[in-house]
Amino acid sequence: MDRVFKSKIGWWYHLLIIVLAILCVVSVLHQKVAGIVTSLVASALTLHVFFNTYYVVTADGMLLLRCGFFPKKEIAIADIEALESTVMPVSSYALSLDRLIIWSNGKPWMLISPTNRADFIKQLRKINPNIQLK
Repeated sequence: MDRVFKSKIGWWYHLLIIVLAILCVVSVLHQKVAGIVTSLVASALTLHVFFNTYYVVTADGMLLLRCGFFPKKEIAIADIEALESTVMPVSSYALSLDRLIIWSNGKPWMLISPTNRADFIKQLRKINPNIQLK
């Protein structure tokens, strides 16, 4: 059975949504059409990522990563060598700075931020008990 893990949401992402909402209201109050359109599009894209960033551990041993409108990423769990905690603020499929680096082929493959980290790691290690924790 597939297991879905939502991305943890950091305070900074909530702040971004609040700022965009304020910009929408200010644009409407000042009747700036360009500002209204821009802030609504930015808000829609941000909310789409907010509601559609998750990770799936499949029954057939794959890890699927989804992040809004970005391309789906996948890796065989058997190819994962290690997981490492990090707070690197680089672009990734994670909405929190409380992240895990997935290592494959001796290099970092992707940064993610599952909400229930312990259960997520447990599910991966059921399929590949050789995954190291750095």
